[in-house]
Amino acid sequence: MRSGFLLLLGCAFTAAGTSAAADPNVLTVAVTDNTADFFQIESSGRKNMAADDQRVGLVWEETRGGHTASHLAFRPLADDQPFGAPIVLGEQDAFNPVIARCGRHFYVAWIEQDSVRATAFTDGQELPVTSVAEGSLNELTIGCQADSALLAWSARHGNGYAVSATAVHAGKAQLEHQTPVAVASTETYRFQTNPGAAYAKGRVVITWHDRSTGTNLLYATSGKSLQQLDQQTQINELIKKSYEWGSGSSAVRNTLAVGENERLVAVWLDKRASRAGYKVYSAFSNDGGISWGDNYDIIDEWGAVVPQWTPAVAADGHERVTAVWMDAREDRNCIWSAKLSGMTWGANTNLTDDSEEVHSPVIAYSPDGTLHVAWIEIKQGEGSRIRYFSQSD
Repeated sequence: MRSGFLLLLGCAFTAAGTSAAADPNVLTVAVTDNTADFFQIESSGRKNMAADDQRVGLVWEETRGGHTASHLAFRPLADDQPFGAPIVLGEQDAFNPVIARCGRHFYVAWIEQDSVRATAFTDGQELPVTSVAEGSLNELTIGCQADSALLAWSARHGNGYAVSATAVHAGKAQLEHQTPVAVASTETYRFQTNPGAAYAKGRVVITWHDRSTGTNLLYATSGKSLQQLDQQTQINELIKKSYEWGSGSSAVRNTLAVGENERLVAVWLDKRASRAGYKVYSAFSNDGGISWGDNYDIIDEWGAVVPQWTPAVAADGHERVTAVWMDAREDRNCIWSAKLSGMTWGANTNLTDDSEEVHSPVIAYSPDGTLHVAWIEIKQGEGSRIRYFSQSD
């Protein structure tokens, strides 16, 4: 593996009107020349990148020779430095890594040997790895509650799945965590998957999908703490199959951000399209997840003819909110973005413009409003690489 290697070839980055060949901010985080090896950036809620005012951290899965490992790399933001050498997370096969910057801490978690493992980095110092949950786990996400982290995961439960959550806090010498709690009844909701986690308006919010009715629906459970989850509501509008709406509702792959005035933004894929597959939709909550408003389509008319995939959303806590996703409206996979202004999503902007296949975008904001974007590129017959770009408004 080559890490922190500055690559001045490949995709053009058109959002700022410059190309990768001319912009020193475009980096390769990791690369493999073996077409049998590959990278994945696939955490629940797409929480694979986080940043503070000094550095940005990125986590990913890497499969080489049939062995899957999770990695973490940091990049100092000063002086246009590259990413440092990757840190291997875990000792066995490890997958679904997530990262969040909460207060002074970068919290990192992953799934390894039927266990949720977690650690924290403060001022460059790592705490000992702690196991916070056990079970037949398959999805993991992360959010922040002040300087603590919220972890939520889906695990096998009987013939279905259940979502549980806990809070972890970086103590002086170790990571402390609460007893995990179930977020919804498994008698009513038998297939709870794809959790999201956030904190807004003094309330913990856990989002998740369930298909017990035969249709994938998106829910939010919220409360003043994880031990006081007392509100549950459906976020996506229930659209019936019709000529106008095609297959109707099917909400999957939700992701969360907390914007200005602690307004929650949920973004997901929704199959309510008459011409093509899943579309990227959004909804907002101003009361900490108790209620959610109308659903808003993020895709413009040029993207309406193709399906969208892997949406992610990030906010800087102020006026900046950006969503990204992948689609092939230009006859190849490209990464697109839209910025939020009030309740309106702006024009869809192509972030990558090249013949190489790109997928799996993730984003994060620094406190100063710098947007960080990472994705995977596959060059036909020549392996793959993880790419990164930062942009200031």
